Amino acid sequence: MSKRERVRIKDIADKLGISSATVSRALNPKAENLIGKDQIKRVRDMAKKLGYIPNIGAASLRTQVTNTIGVVIPDILNPIFPPMIKGIQGYLSSKGYVTIFVASNNNQDEALEEVRRLIMRNVDGLIIASAFLEDDSVNECISQNVPLVLVNRSIRNGELVHQVLSDEQHGIDLAINHMLSLGHKHLVYLSGPNTILQSLRRREAFERFCLQRNIKYDVVDYDQDDMYAFSIEAGRDAAEKYLRSGNVATGWIVANDLMALGAIDACRSANLRIPEDISICGFNNMPLIDIVNPSITTISVPFQEIGVQAAKMLLQEINAPWSSKQRLLMSPHLVVRDSTAPAKSL
Repeated sequence: MSKRERVRIKDIADKLGISSATVSRALNPKAENLIGKDQIKRVRDMAKKLGYIPNIGAASLRTQVTNTIGVVIPDILNPIFPPMIKGIQGYLSSKGYVTIFVASNNNQDEALEEVRRLIMRNVDGLIIASAFLEDDSVNECISQNVPLVLVNRSIRNGELVHQVLSDEQHGIDLAINHMLSLGHKHLVYLSGPNTILQSLRRREAFERFCLQRNIKYDVVDYDQDDMYAFSIEAGRDAAEKYLRSGNVATGWIVANDLMALGAIDACRSANLRIPEDISICGFNNMPLIDIVNPSITTISVPFQEIGVQAAKMLLQEINAPWSSKQRLLMSPHLVVRDSTAPAKSL
């Protein structure tokens, strides 16, 4: 069987006995006001009957607009990103855009390579969720004048880019206040990498709050490669390191929920009960942590809405750029579950 030829605008025009220009206008929402509604209906009904699919590639050669957005995420296995992806893709799809998602595996070299590939595909803009404090992929977008929004993470010089972020300080304040309300007088923070602004801000907020309130605290620094950032393994290693130190904080705040899972596993291996001996609070409210045992108290970040707002911000930048870069902070909230309880002496 021969391959079926693609239906062209000319084929629709020939069937209806009208010009190709009229068909083109009827199929283009930006030009449909130039012809009558009856004509638009006739053209679109015939296009549907014939199975017409627009040739976006050909159109983009003429207009240099591809209606395609590139999105770079750091870790495809991290459960926080599907809600963000859903928010981004849902909004962009409603506006007629196709989204290309790529993962950088928390590696700056891979992120830069993926960004360059997306730019080569002539995407109309980029949303990057994988940024480090100093980030070559972000610098590449800036130097190439590609419309860009950073989401969930940012760079040291955040004033150079549009950003949609979670309010990390507010989230940490909520976690600490929760621990204090349960009577925990000695806290520890299991940190993520300080090369990621989101992680650094959480650690800084924890230390600042504890110092201001004269709370006894410890911090366990992240000492793994960035490839393991925010992973279960990172949380397990940090918890084991803290337990070996001989310190006895009963209230643990952990950089994210995956690390909290690792910390719980390490505590169980040391015959410590959660929450009877140690209370643990995660961060992000990733999917499924409400059904593990114990279910994890956490700071819930509105990742789907963050994705929606990032997509809105990017399309605004593409269609009518702001005179200055925008920064939107989204407020998290506390979700109390079974991993935290009133303090008791170890």
